[in-house]
Amino acid sequence: MDNNNTAFLDNDNDNGITHVRNDARGMGQSADVQEINNGFLTIDQNSFSTSIPSEKFPHFEKFQQEGPFAIYKFQQEIPQGQQGQPAPAQPEQKQAPQGGQAAPPENQPAEEPADENQQQAEESTEGISETEMKVIELTNAERRKNGLSDLKADASLSNVARDKSKDMQANNYFSHTSPTHGSPFDMMRDYGISYNTAGENIAMGQRSPEEVVQAWMNSEGHRKNILTPDFTHIGVGYVEEGNYWTQMFIGK
Repeated sequence: MDNNNTAFLDNDNDNGITHVRNDARGMGQSADVQEINNGFLTIDQNSFSTSIPSEKFPHFEKFQQEGPFAIYKFQQEIPQGQQGQPAPAQPEQKQAPQGGQAAPPENQPAEEPADENQQQAEESTEGISETEMKVIELTNAERRKNGLSDLKADASLSNVARDKSKDMQANNYFSHTSPTHGSPFDMMRDYGISYNTAGENIAMGQRSPEEVVQAWMNSEGHRKNILTPDFTHIGVGYVEEGNYWTQMFIGK
């Protein structure tokens, strides 16, 4: 991993903290930061999260560009009646058996291979790197310390988180709001991720899973995301060049 000793977490609020360093990776945007855990973190008292479900989350539209940063605004609200209301349940249609074969009794349990659970677990984490899995394991360890259930590693969500980290690295910015994808909640939805609640933590510069998870736990807003009881799944994306980290959480 990159041995860059400067580490940052995102900041979305002006909390009046002394500016320790005003230029995060030369990006031209000032941030209130403090030195902590072998690096620098911004101060964020509120978690970056939403309780608006994915089918109702309003789309964002880019309307102003400032250097490498884009500002987004809400588009017009989705008209009533078009907000992804669930369709009425349809009666289940039974197919007639083919070839004159008798249909099995409805209450007969389907046979499941002994290793089906293991196979499902492997499929759910396929594509998640060792470094990313370590972040997930450390995150779940923190949840267990606080009496919370583990988050399920989600490969699809990790793919979104990884693309967010790649986007920050490639476009030289550090923010929840992407000039490419909009907010993380837009991005999740546009990648086909459904959620009832969602949240995001980002960081830059930490050199290991241990450093980044400890940094998040030492920051009030990021800690809130990690310890949110309503979240059920987690995705993590890591880019080694520049050490960009993204945690995405959803509750289903």
